Amino acid sequence: MDTLASLALATEPPTEDLLKRKPHGRTSPLISKMMLRNIAGHAFYQLSILFGLIFAGDKLFGIRSDRWAPINAPAGQHFTIVFNTFIMITLFNELNARKIHGERNIFKGLFSNPVFCCIWIITFVLQVVIVQFGGKWFSTAPLEWHLWLACLGFGVGTLLWGQFVNWIPVNFAGDVRNKKFDLFKKISFIFWYLLF
Repeated sequence: MDTLASLALATEPPTEDLLKRKPHGRTSPLISKMMLRNIAGHAFYQLSILFGLIFAGDKLFGIRSDRWAPINAPAGQHFTIVFNTFIMITLFNELNARKIHGERNIFKGLFSNPVFCCIWIITFVLQVVIVQFGGKWFSTAPLEWHLWLACLGFGVGTLLWGQFVNWIPVNFAGDVRNKKFDLFKKISFIFWYLLF
C-alpha cells in the first residue's frame, strides 16, 4: 500500500506556485518547520485514534476484544477495525499530503492528475477486498457496514484534522537557529541515547 501511495504522490505535476518558489539553500534543514508541524500533527491524530481503538474499540463497537487472543486464533473484527482504520487514515492523508505548504484547498487540481485518482481508487478497492475476503491470508475478518462507516469516518477525520493543523503557526517555537542548542540536535541526542 505504501508503494502505491508513493507512486500516486510522485505523479503529482508541478504547479505554477511551486515553480515560482525560491529554491532552498544547501544549509537549510532537510525537515522544515512546516514539515515538522504536519508530521507531528498527523502523527498525534493517527496515534490517538489507533491507540483508542486498540484499547477501547471493543467496548465502543460492542465486539469481542482481540487483545488477549492466542497467536493462532482466527482473526477477529477488533484488530481488523484497527488495521482498516489505519489504512483509511493513511489513504485520506494522501489527499492532505498533496498540499504541504499550508494550502487550504486540498482538492484543488485533484482531477488534473488521473494517475493519482486511479491509484487512490485502486488502493481503496484493494483494501475492501483484503478486509472482506482476505480471511486467513491477511488475518482479517469481514466487517459490517456500520463498522466500515466508522473506519471511513476516522479516515475523513484526517482531512478535517489537516485543516486544524494548518491553523497552527509554523513559528510556534520561535527561531530555532538562534537558540544556544539546536532543537534538532537535542532530538537526535535523545533518540540516540534511548536507542543505545
